[in-house]
Amino acid sequence: MMRRVVQCALVIAATAGAATVAGAQALDRSNEPVAPAAAPFKFPTTHTKTLANGLRVIVVENHALPLVTVRAVLDADSLSDPVGKEGLFALTSAMLREGTKTMSAEAQAAATAELGNTVTPVRFTTITASLDGSLALMADMLENPAFPQAAFDRRKAALLSLEQRRAELPATQANKTFLKYLLGQNDPTARSYIPPEASISSISRDDVAEFYAANFRPAATTIVVVGDVQLSAAIAEVQKRFGGWTGSAAPARPAAVAVVARPTTIYLLDQPGAKQTQIAVGTTGPRRDSRDAPALDVMTYVLGAGSASRISQNLRERHSYVYSGLALGMQWRPLPDVSLISGFLPVNPAKSDSALIEWLSEIRAMPVRPPTADEMKTAKGLLVGALPGQVETIDRIADRVSYLVHYDLPLDYYDGYAKAAMAVKPSDVTAVAKKYLDPEHLVIVVAGDRKMLEPMIRAANLGVVVVEE
Repeated sequence: MMRRVVQCALVIAATAGAATVAGAQALDRSNEPVAPAAAPFKFPTTHTKTLANGLRVIVVENHALPLVTVRAVLDADSLSDPVGKEGLFALTSAMLREGTKTMSAEAQAAATAELGNTVTPVRFTTITASLDGSLALMADMLENPAFPQAAFDRRKAALLSLEQRRAELPATQANKTFLKYLLGQNDPTARSYIPPEASISSISRDDVAEFYAANFRPAATTIVVVGDVQLSAAIAEVQKRFGGWTGSAAPARPAAVAVVARPTTIYLLDQPGAKQTQIAVGTTGPRRDSRDAPALDVMTYVLGAGSASRISQNLRERHSYVYSGLALGMQWRPLPDVSLISGFLPVNPAKSDSALIEWLSEIRAMPVRPPTADEMKTAKGLLVGALPGQVETIDRIADRVSYLVHYDLPLDYYDGYAKAAMAVKPSDVTAVAKKYLDPEHLVIVVAGDRKMLEPMIRAANLGVVVVEE
């Protein structure tokens, strides 16, 4: 019997070996295998309903887990701050967590503990069974804030301290100067980047109450619900908790401030004894809804966004002038404001002039040096290949939907964007580079030790040098 088993095993082994050899002989190894094309990206299906009071509700059903996440997306943000009251939106938002007309802050904390999940005025994630309780707490915060004076004084002092610490950072000083000269000191983005101490100090509790009344309205709010809930049930839950919220539409966002292009100027910001030089380079681009958006995103990934970009390879890999940072990328702003095409890098002070020379040389070359096939593949992979990961959980889906709402983009934007980005050609990249990247009209900020930097920057003859006082 044992001899027969061994013989059978030998026959099986011999047969398998022969099949393997035959398969190897039949397999064509002259060409590398080609991976099948990835399936087109499809954003999760959204459903929208506007309640009678103007509140918009967006629902995405996802029953993978018994979880639900909710976002409240407001039309107002820091760009809504009145001139001289910068910091007002941040302070108002913070005060929404300091108790309501029906519940103290301590009672809110107790209710949150009982639910077992954190609830803020603008977001929470919970188990499906706790959706109603969490939504009730969020609605109370948004609809009935009390603005107690003691809490206001504490929050205001905390905001002052925070912004003072941020303002002292070398990178913050450089970026504030950059925004001031690129957009103008009256632009909301430039004004609100670091609220001045005088602005925060001037804010009163009455200012907060008035700002809330003018800007926190149902018709200026969108509730996003994503997760394990049926569409009709989700709408009913939001109607139950927010249907009684009253108030007219919030004021329209101010018109975009016109940006005037000036000849390339280098603004030198003195930071005595600085261990690094902070360099910012940029210009303005189109609005977020521009048809050039996909090509511009590809261009900035090829040129300066990411470790494989041309500027990064030049400044970091070949010359070791920098370690990390965004060399050039798109900074989209809410409509109707234009975008920023800008980069920011900390640089070895002794190599500041050399780094800037190489940086600008790559910008000048972009319109006349089309991306290679490998560069296009890498850029599109980073842009489109990353999209599935951005909707792999209910929280990420809710964040993406909130982004679309905040930037006033259609809810199917990413489907069209993925197709458009994959269709971008090298000639499209050079075309948008010619259209938007003008090396003769850039804003450049060089922040560091003036004694070391000024002679070398002036000798480089890259543009007019203005010392920032």
